[in-house]
Order: sequence, then C-alpha cells, then structure tokens
Amino acid sequence: MNTFFDKFHIGTYYFQKNARTEQGIKDLSESGIDVVFGVDNDREMLDLFYKNGVTAVVAGIVPGWFGGNGDNAGTMCETNKREAYINGINAFVDHPAIVGIDAGDEPSSVDFPYYGQMISLMKELAPSKFPYLNIYPSYGMLAANSEEQSKKELGTPDYKGYIDAYIKNIDLPYISFDHYYLTSSPERLFSDLNTAAKSCKENCKKLFFIGQVNSLDPEHYVTEEELAFQAFSALAYGAKMISWACYSIGWWNHNVLDADGNKTEQYDKLKKINASVRAIANDSFGFNWVETVRANGSDNHCCFKSIEVNNDALIGKFEKDGVCAILVSPANCDAGEYEVTFTAENGKTAYANKCCGKQKLVFENGTYKVTFKNTEACFVTIE
Repeated sequence: MNTFFDKFHIGTYYFQKNARTEQGIKDLSESGIDVVFGVDNDREMLDLFYKNGVTAVVAGIVPGWFGGNGDNAGTMCETNKREAYINGINAFVDHPAIVGIDAGDEPSSVDFPYYGQMISLMKELAPSKFPYLNIYPSYGMLAANSEEQSKKELGTPDYKGYIDAYIKNIDLPYISFDHYYLTSSPERLFSDLNTAAKSCKENCKKLFFIGQVNSLDPEHYVTEEELAFQAFSALAYGAKMISWACYSIGWWNHNVLDADGNKTEQYDKLKKINASVRAIANDSFGFNWVETVRANGSDNHCCFKSIEVNNDALIGKFEKDGVCAILVSPANCDAGEYEVTFTAENGKTAYANKCCGKQKLVFENGTYKVTFKNTEACFVTIE
C-alpha cells in the first residue's frame, strides 16, 4: 500500500475535459483539493495534476459497479468477471499522479463477498495503488427512500449490519461513505458518522466522508455555513479525508465548475472552507477518536473539565500519546458565534486551533475560553 493514508486529504469528484488546462488545474489545487476521484487515465491531465500536487483515483481500469436501487444485488460476479480485472490491470499504464484505482460505488452487501475477492486481486496485481470503494449511507441511493427500499438497497436490516458486512468481507484500510444531508437530515448524518466511526475505531480503519458542494435543489446554492457544517461534523467524528461532490458536472446542480468549465460562486466558498478544514485536520490527524457527543450541559474528557458550549454543537473527543483533545464543531448552520469554556486538570496549558493555527489560550477567571464562527470549528489540546 502507498503512503496516501499517512496524511489528511481533501478530495472531489470528476474533472471535466474543458477545464484540463494549466490554469484550470492550478485553480483546482489552489481550492484545497489534492485528490480527484472518477477521472480517466488522461496523460496530459495527469502530468498537470502531478505538477500542481494533485493526485488521482482513476476509473475505467477495472469493471465498474453501482448498486443503484438494489435490483442488481448479487449479480456482480456474473457481470464483472475475474478475467476482466486481470486484463484491465495488466493493460494499466501507471503515472506518478495516480494513487488509486476506482473499484465501484455503493454496492449491496449481498455483493460484498465477491467484492472482497476482487479487491484482494486488485491489491495483488497493482500493490502500489489502493482500490477505492465507496459505500452507501444509511438511506441507500436516495434520502427519499422508504425504510423497506433502503433495506433492499443495503441488503441488511440496518446500517450497522451493512458496515459489519463490509468489514467482514473487504480488506481495505478505510470506510468511505457519502451522505448528502441537505436531502436527509443532520440527525441522520450524525448517526451515520457515529456508526462508521465506531467501526473504524474497533477495526483500526480510517474514516473517509463525502459531502456536497452541489445541490439537488436547482434554486439553492450550498452556503459556506453548510459546507463548514458537513466538513467539521465529519472531523468531529475523526474523518481522515473529506471529499466533495462535485467539482465538475457529475450529478445535481451548481457544481464548482459550470458546463463551460468556468468557476461558479461555489469555488470561493469551497476554497475558504477547505483552507479552514485543512488547518484543523493537519493538527488532529494523528489523534485517535474516542467518541462524539452533542453539547448538552456540562461535559468532561480526560484533562478537560466542565466543558460548556453556548450553542448547538458536536464535541469530538480525541487522545494521542497521553495528550487529550476536543474538536468542537457547529451542529446547527444557523447558530451565531460559538463560545467554548472549560477548565484544565492540574493547571495544564490549553492550546486551540480555530482555523488559523495553534495558539496558547489564556487562563482567566478560573476557565479557558475560545470563540469561533459558525463557518469554523476549534481543535483544543491540553498539554
């Protein structure tokens, strides 16, 4: 396995051909994106990716697979023959910008056993490239699904069972799932993040999360607050990669680029939030997730005592080599400024990164205090 998993990443989906210019790929990099999923093995594009520090997970090397509405569950082994994987990877021409090979999207758990076999084969034939597989959120393909339709698509009675089946059958160092909360709900997003994060913790895997910079509603442009809410919620549950759907035209409306390859108003929003996310994620990356709670009254974590938050928030609890930390993020896009107060056990010193670098906090009136806006979050350590 390559070193891709050794640091935090911000990804996106698709990169259309009319944007594959020197300036277009420079813009992509400057937006904070460092990995693009679902692109073809275009050598000129990959050369420019490599020049600008962008990596790629390429599609079209091995047979694709999409679970969809569940009607095809259990038929992957009939459609995607082993020989097609062998022939595809044998014909694969490598490039230094390529870190992974796309293996499909949102399969039913019924197909996990065969997927596990093909993932193992891909790892054997192309050991320097990780196979990339994204799985369903709890609602399946569409948040409008009925409970019965969701179960049909997942192939299990509940989401934990779906994640458990993934862990049992597929040997990959991560769990990657998408959840588009603007068609779902914050509470269901938190539930999915919690289920996946617990499984990652129990099975020593990394959590990858895909949110939305585009919108199903043609009248709505995703706001900075909504971008921050998604990304920082995932970080509060220990995510090691945040990806966005979609940079280029893929599905839905108001992507970062329009049909002509020009930047939309989503570009500057994404660039701003990505910079804030990366600042905090680089600090929190090496920490192990313990649990995440909804701020409700006073809470504690290791050396943190009497943690109080004035607005609806998530408190992610983390530890690393005897250092404890919390990541506090908005749980409500409409909340105003956040204020977090706490005391530190044994007079230890607290440091906070609220999207602008690590700073020592001042101990005043018996407490530490840090404030941040609802387009930010804060990662606090006691050392």
